[in-house]
Amino acid sequence: MWAPPSVVSIPTSKAFPNDEVNVARFVKAREVEVRALEEGIRSAKKSQMRRAFQDVPRDMRRRTASHNPRRVPQRLRNRIRKEMKDDNTPVASGKSGSGVGKGTTAWLRKDGIKQAKAKAKARKKKKKDDDGVVVTKLDEKNEDMDVDVEEGKEKKDLRLKETLLKSLQTRKPKAKRSTTLATPPKPPAQFRKRQIHKSWLPTHLFHTKRAHMTPPVEPLWRFAVPLTPTQKSYRPTHRASTLRGAVAWDMSYMATIALEGVEKSISGLLKAIGVGADHDGELWKDGGFGKKWRTGTRIWEGWVFEREGWPLKPIAPVVVVWSSEGKSDIDATDPTSKVSKTPSKRKVFIRIHPAGFLQLWQEVTRLAKVQKPSVSVEDLRFEIGSIEISGPGATETLQTALWPTQAPNSEQYPPDSPQAVWKILSSCINPGSLPNNTLLAFNISDPRLHHPPRPREATEPAASLALLNQVISAWPLDKTLSPPALFDRNARLAAQRCLPSQQSINRRKGAAKPGQYPEPRPTDPQIPVLLYPSRISGSWTVILPWKCVMPVWAAIMYHPLSTGSTPRFGGLKEIRQIAFEGSRTWYPGDYLGTAAGWDWELQERAVREKEWSKRPKGNRVAWESIDLGNNRKGEIGRGWACDWERLLLGPPTPPESRASKSTKLSLPPFQHLSSPIISDLLSSNPPCALRDITTSPTLFTAGIKLLTRGVPVPCARIYRLPTNNAELRAKWLSLVPTSSVLYKSKSKANRPPQALSKDVPLHLRRRALAAGLLAPVVVEKEIPQPGDKEYPTVPDEPDLIGFITTGNFNLGEGRGTAVANLLADRVLVANAENKVRNGKVQEKFLCIVREAGQGFGRLARWEVV
Repeated sequence: MWAPPSVVSIPTSKAFPNDEVNVARFVKAREVEVRALEEGIRSAKKSQMRRAFQDVPRDMRRRTASHNPRRVPQRLRNRIRKEMKDDNTPVASGKSGSGVGKGTTAWLRKDGIKQAKAKAKARKKKKKDDDGVVVTKLDEKNEDMDVDVEEGKEKKDLRLKETLLKSLQTRKPKAKRSTTLATPPKPPAQFRKRQIHKSWLPTHLFHTKRAHMTPPVEPLWRFAVPLTPTQKSYRPTHRASTLRGAVAWDMSYMATIALEGVEKSISGLLKAIGVGADHDGELWKDGGFGKKWRTGTRIWEGWVFEREGWPLKPIAPVVVVWSSEGKSDIDATDPTSKVSKTPSKRKVFIRIHPAGFLQLWQEVTRLAKVQKPSVSVEDLRFEIGSIEISGPGATETLQTALWPTQAPNSEQYPPDSPQAVWKILSSCINPGSLPNNTLLAFNISDPRLHHPPRPREATEPAASLALLNQVISAWPLDKTLSPPALFDRNARLAAQRCLPSQQSINRRKGAAKPGQYPEPRPTDPQIPVLLYPSRISGSWTVILPWKCVMPVWAAIMYHPLSTGSTPRFGGLKEIRQIAFEGSRTWYPGDYLGTAAGWDWELQERAVREKEWSKRPKGNRVAWESIDLGNNRKGEIGRGWACDWERLLLGPPTPPESRASKSTKLSLPPFQHLSSPIISDLLSSNPPCALRDITTSPTLFTAGIKLLTRGVPVPCARIYRLPTNNAELRAKWLSLVPTSSVLYKSKSKANRPPQALSKDVPLHLRRRALAAGLLAPVVVEKEIPQPGDKEYPTVPDEPDLIGFITTGNFNLGEGRGTAVANLLADRVLVANAENKVRNGKVQEKFLCIVREAGQGFGRLARWEVV
C-alpha cells in the first residue's frame, strides 16, 4: 500500500520554546539572506537604465526629453553628451535667446549676428592700428637697434605731470548725492534683453530653476520676484517656521533711502512724515527707547504718513535705522584714516516696501529741501540688499553663514563687542526673546571660504543658556556698538570690488590642509552687515551690499541643520502664509485704504476677472442667479472683486447699471484708520462719532475667526448682525456656540460611551452601569446647518460692512481665519445701537461671512489687528 512521503520537520515545541519567538536569534539566522537581498537591490538600482535627464533634482525645473545638454546642470552635461552619442540622438539646439531666431525669420537673426561679428572685427583691427607705436629707424639694416623717440617724449611729459600733481594739495573727492532715482546695474550682455522692463534679484539664477517666477511681461514692482517654490510647500513651510527648520527669503527688492545731515534736520524730517506719532512723542524724548534708537543701538518699526497726514493718510510701514557716533570698524583698524571734520552730521536708513517707495520718495525729497540746514537724500535700492530668515533654526543657520572677520593682530574680540555677542547668540531659538528692536553691526568674511557649511558643534545646553540669559539681561551693545560700516559708501563699494572669483576661492581651498578652511588674508573683503531681529514676525533680517547677497544666500541654503535637512526658501506666497498664520497683516494687500493697497486690489481684481471670463458659461458662476433668500437674486457687486465702489455708492439704478460696471477708481476712495485709534473709538463711553475725526469714508483692518465650520476666502462679503429685523438677529445669535469645543462632529457627539475593558474589576463595571442607567437623558438642541430650512438668511445690503482680503484654513489656529477691511462708519453705528439696546459686549464683535457666489453665511467674530 502506498504511503505519502514523510517530511522531516521539527516540532513547534522545540523550535519555539514556551511558544515564543526569539527575535535576536531569528534575525541572526537570517542575516546572510537580508544582506544578500540588500546587495541585490543596490546592484539592480545601479544597473537600471536611467538617463542623465532623469537625474535632475526634483525641486528644480524638469528638463526631460529636451535633448539639449545646455538645459541640464553642468555636472551632468558630459554624461548626457556621451549618452546621446552612444544612442545616436541628435542634439537639439535652442531656438530662443541670443543664439538664433524663431521660425522662418531665423536666417535674419543669423545674418545679423554675422554682420555684427564682422563690424566688431573691423573695429578691433582699426583700434589696434591707431594704438600702434610710431618709431624712427636709425639703421634699416639693423632693426634690433630701433629707438622709440616719441615714446621717450611721452615718458618725459608724464614724469613732469606727476611732479606737478604732487606739488598740488588736493582734497578727497566727495560722493555726489542727488535726488534722482537710482538705476539698476547693467546686466551682462546675454541677459540684457531679459531685463529691459524689470530687474533681477541677486539670487535670480538660484530661484528661476527652483521657483515659479512672475511672468516675464508682468513683473512685480519692476522686479522678477519668486512667487512660490515648485515643490509642494504649504505644510512644509508651516513646519519649518514653527516646529523645526528655517525659511529664508531674498528681500533685496525692499527699497532703502539714505538721509545725511545734522541730527536736528533729520529729526524734523522724520517728524514731518509721522515717525513716532502713534507714541504721543515718547520716541523723541531724552530717555528710554527713543534715546537708544537715536544713538544707533535700536531700530524703529512703524508707519509713515504724508506730510501733516497723520493718522488718516498712511503710506507704508518702514524700518528706520540711525548710524551711531564714533569710529567705525574700518577707521579703527586703519591708522591712516582721518577724523571727519563734520562729526555733527548723522546718517539714517529708511527701509520701505517697493509698493510705497515712490510715494515716500516724493515726500522725503520735498521735505529735505525745506529743512535748515538741508538734508541730502540718496536712493540705495541697487546698492543694498537684504535677506530675511525665520524659524527655530534661523539663528543656527546665520551663525555658519556670517563669520566675523578676524580681529586686528590675530587677537580675540572683547566680550562686549558685537562679534563676541553674536557667537553667544548661537543657542537662541526665538529671536523675539532678544531685547526689543536691537541692532548688531559688524564685518564678515566671504562665506565661500567656509563652504560647504558644517553642522553646529554640540555644546552643553545649560551653560550656553545661562550665558545667553546673562547677555540678554545686560546687553552690552547699548554702550559698545560702533558706527556700522554699511553706512559708508566706500566700505560698501570696497566689499563688492574685493570679492574674489570662484576660481581663486577654489585654489585657496585646495591649498588648505585637509579638513580645514583657508587661512584669512589681509586682502580678503570685509563685508559690512546690519542684523536685527523682529518681535512681530520672529525673524532675522540681514542687510548687506547688493553684490554680496548671493554668497551669503548660498551659505544659508546649504547649511545642514542640527534637526535634519536644510533651510527652505520661500516666495511671496510663503511671506503671506506665515504672516496669515501669525495673525498679522501683509502690506500692501491688507491695507486697501493706502494707495499701494488699492493698486494691489485693482491688479488682483483684473486677474480674478480674467480667470472667471475664460471659463465656459456652464463652468463658471452666474453672479446674477445667486439666491440670497427672501426673494433676493444676484450677487452684491462684482463677485470677483472686493467691490468697494458698490459699498460706497450703493446699488446702481437700472439706467446706470451698465456704466457702473466699467467704473474704476484710480485713487483709493477710502482713508485708513490705525488700530489704536479705532480701538479707542470702540471703547469710548459715550460713543465717539467718527465725524469728529474725518468726514471721508474710512477703513480699518480686522481679523476674522469663524465660530463654526467653513473656510473664508478672499472677496467674501462681511455683514454685521441685522439691524432692521429683530427676529433674524435672534436667529443668528442662537447659532453662537456655548461650548469651548467649536468643531465637535455629530458622529462623535452621538457616539455611545466606550465600554470598559475586561480587566476592570466587577464592582467598578457595576458602578458604571448604574451611573449610566440613573443619568438623566439630555436632549441636545440641534443647531441648523447651511442648507436647512431653519438656517437664517443673510442680512440686507445696508448691513454690509466690508470684504475679506486674505483668508484660508489656518494651520496655526486649526480653524478658518481671515483678514478683512471693514467700513468704520457702519461698524461704529452698530456699536452705538448695541449699547442703546443694552446688548452683550460680545455681540458687537459678531459678524456674518458669506462667500461670493454662495447664498448662505457663517457666523464669525472679528477683532482689531
